[in-house]
Amino acid sequence: MGTRTPQTDTRPAQAERVADYLELHSDSTSKEIDAACDVGCISKVLSDMPRMGYGLRKAWRCVMCASGNRTRNVRTYALMHRPATQPDFFRIA
Repeated sequence: MGTRTPQTDTRPAQAERVADYLELHSDSTSKEIDAACDVGCISKVLSDMPRMGYGLRKAWRCVMCASGNRTRNVRTYALMHRPATQPDFFRIA
C-alpha cells in the first residue's frame, strides 16, 4: 500500500464538522466545539457559518471559573439549520 496525500482542510469541511457536532451537542461553547472539531480558528469558522447558509443560535451559559469562587458568562452556540440544498438544474436525465 502507498501513502495517501493529506487533503487540505477547507472552511466548508470545517463548518460541516462543527454542524455535525452541534447537532449532537447543542448549546456548546467555542472551547468545547474547538476541542471536538479541531478547526484551527473556531471564531473564524463560527463567524463564516451564517454566510455559508448555516443557522446558528447564540446564547449564554454561566460557568464556574477555575478558582471556584467566581462565575462568568460564556457564549454558547446551537445549530438551527444547515444550508438549503440547491436543485441541480444541469443534471442529465
